[in-house]
Amino acid sequence: MLKSFNYQDGFGEELSLAINSSSGFLLATDDVSGDSVAMSISFDELRQLAKLIDDEVPHGKDD
Repeated sequence: MLKSFNYQDGFGEELSLAINSSSGFLLATDDVSGDSVAMSISFDELRQLAKLIDDEVPHGKDD
């Protein structure tokens, strides 16, 4: 099972999150500068990230 989420900001930056049965993987890339950052993320860290998003997004304002 592999689930993924991709976000592109329209200015050359992209964030990808892939989750399989054992862990998650985050990849951030910047096509303009050529930079990229990749990291493995545990399920516990993914749960913390999901909680932060769930707690804070209702309070945010749309750009």
